[in-house]
This record gives sequence, structure tokens and C-alpha cells, in this order.
Amino acid sequence: MQDISFNELNPYLDKTWVLSVSTGVDSMVLLYLVLAKTKNIVVVHFNHQKREASIEEANYLQNFCKENNIPYEYFILNLPNQNFQDEARKARFKYLEETANKYKTNIILTAHHLNDLAETVLMKLSRGSNLFGYSGLQKVVHRGDYIYIKPLLHLKKIDLYQYAKNNQIQFFEDASNADLTYTRNRYRHLVVNQLVEENPLFLDKVMQYSNHLYEAFSFIRSLSKSYLSAHKNAILIDTFFEQDVVVQKDILALLMESLELPFNQLKLDAMLSFLKTSGPNQSYMITKDYHLKRKYQKVVIEKIFSPTPFRQVLDLNAFNVFDNMGYVTFLDDTSNISVYEIKLCYNKLALPLWARHRESGDILEMPFGHKKLKDFYIDKKIPLDQRDKDIVITDNHNRILAVLGRYYNQSTDLTDSIKLRYKRGIL
Repeated sequence: MQDISFNELNPYLDKTWVLSVSTGVDSMVLLYLVLAKTKNIVVVHFNHQKREASIEEANYLQNFCKENNIPYEYFILNLPNQNFQDEARKARFKYLEETANKYKTNIILTAHHLNDLAETVLMKLSRGSNLFGYSGLQKVVHRGDYIYIKPLLHLKKIDLYQYAKNNQIQFFEDASNADLTYTRNRYRHLVVNQLVEENPLFLDKVMQYSNHLYEAFSFIRSLSKSYLSAHKNAILIDTFFEQDVVVQKDILALLMESLELPFNQLKLDAMLSFLKTSGPNQSYMITKDYHLKRKYQKVVIEKIFSPTPFRQVLDLNAFNVFDNMGYVTFLDDTSNISVYEIKLCYNKLALPLWARHRESGDILEMPFGHKKLKDFYIDKKIPLDQRDKDIVITDNHNRILAVLGRYYNQSTDLTDSIKLRYKRGIL
């Protein structure tokens, strides 16, 4: 068997390495190979509580670590049966990263090998993905602040068995790996093994395929990152459609990934179609919480904001605090330099004053007559989500005196005035 490649690990030899060890042949071989290079490791073991043998495996690994003076972190997972594999994967990420934080490192090693790569590639092909997904697994992946490294990815499982035998490495066989109710197991036993029988070089070809796709993906992703960096993580319609369609889709994919939102090619195609046909202030629902929002020529993915209608009387002798932590006051407030100040015109006979969000039928008084607030927003090209957050100041007859930050009523019959200070809340 080829020796383990430490090229990816060389920059991190001075750091602690967190190893995910299941006691299967792949992770036990990884453990032995790593110990031959460094003792500065932490072993993490997960008990998914699906097999009686799990306790025996955990005890063996705990004793092994104790004998070799290796820190050992053991996690018993309580997961629902529904979407078990996906929930287990999320839990492993969570606890591996918590362990890395505990030992003040960001290097996490897993024992994925070439057979795992083949299974992943085929599963991605059947489900749909982008170029990165179709490439399967990569030896080095940055996930937030953490670096995940798969040193065995170029090695076949049959070679790991042979290495364990030659070096008398004890390991445990997980009986659940033969359970065909799990999707990955079906690919492993019914698809990958058959393809290897048809062509002994199949796994090597998968590695080549993965590398080619990843190289193409890396080039396209560099263009996507450059675009979003130049436009502050937003899409500008005019420049967006100057990009090649494959870059357009990857820009959308990158935005989705940054928010950890699920997507596939059908979703990307639908989003692209929306951008080609949408008008100002339209949105495309991505999930129940997020939408692709077009704000005239600018497009962003953002959380859906549902304003809570409010109508709040304003006390002229107090701080009037709103639910979003903004406020209006008519008192001097020299303690906060972030407040805005206006001269508000009103009529004392129409007190009290009110603060509220915009309402259907709102009318503004202009020097040339009257104008619907809706038309005012359209002329000023104010995005819809910002309109919903604006604070409207009215008198007791619902006459609009101000839309804070945008409009102030200067009608000549408003003979009284007062200094109004306000601070914008959390939008």
C-alpha cells in the first residue's frame, strides 16, 4: 500500500490534530499512521446507539488511548430515526468542532478513502448537485474556521485491509454497514463493487474524474467570489448577465451556501429564470424563511421580513421606544450621536401625534398638490422591504407629517413646530 500522504498536513505539524475514529479498519489505520508521525492528537469517538457492539468498541478505543496517553473524547448521540444519516452527520460536525475549540486547534482528520469517494460521486450524480458536489470529496476542505483533512482519500479500502493485516492492527467490523436500508450501503454493495468487478481501475478513474471536476469548479468559483466581492455579496442585474451562465449559477450557489440553504440544479435554474423575467421589488421564495429579493437592479438573498403593524401614540415629554428598539423623542438627547434630528411641523389642535408603519391609501402633501406614498416610493426607487420598515409620523387626523428620513410635510397651515429626534431601530 502507498504510504499516507502528509503533504496536506505539513503546514499543520505544529498543531493538535483532532481524529474522528470509529474503530473501523479505515479509521484505525489512520490512527496508527498518524501516531507514527506525531503524538499531538485527540481521538474523538461517536456512539450512535444502533448496535450492541458499540460499547465494546468504545471501551477498546478508550483503553487504547489511555495506554498511549492520547486524549479521548466520547460522545453518545441521541438522534431521531427520521433523516438519521443526515442528523448524525450534523452532530458529528458539531462535536468535532467543539472538540477542536476545546484543544485550541482547527485541524480535523477523517478516514474517508477512495471507495467513499466513489460512493459519494455516484450518489451526487443520482440526486443532482453542482460541480463541487459532483466531484465528491476533497482531501482538504475549509468549513468556516475549521480545516477538514482526509489523508486516506487516495487509498482503496482493500489496501487498508491489507495494511491492517500486515501490521496487526485491530479493528472492528460495523454490522450496520451491510444493512441495505441505508442508501450509501446500497451504493457500496450493489453499485460500486459491481463496477470494480467490471473494471478494476474504476476507483482510479473516479479519482481522476473528481480531480478534473474540482479543477473546473475551482476556476469557476474564483470568478464567482471575485464577482460577489466586487458587488458586496449582491447581484447587479446588468453585470450579472454579462457572466457566462455557468458562473451565474455558481454565484447563486455561493450565495446559497453562505446561508447554508439547500439547493440543486432545478432550484438554480428556477432562480435564474426568475432573475431574467422579474421586475422591481419582486421576490422568489427559496425556503419558508428566505427569498431571492430583487430591489430594482440589485438582488440579494435575505431572510423574509414580516413587519408587525403598529400604531403608537407619541408622548411629547418622554422617550417613545418602539419594538425594534428605535425611538422618537422631543427632548434634548445629546448622549447619543447616532440620532437624527428634524424640525417637525404640526398643528396643536390635531394632537396627539402618532407613529406607525405605512398603510394602504397613504397620501403625502407636496408643493404641487398631493401624491400617493406608494408613488413617492416608486419614484425614489425605494425597495419594498425598506418601505415596510419606515416610520410614518401622523397627527390625530391621520395626516402624514413625516416619513422619517424621507419626507417632511412643509404645508403652510402647519404653524407649530417642534424638534424631533429619532434613532433607527434594528431592521
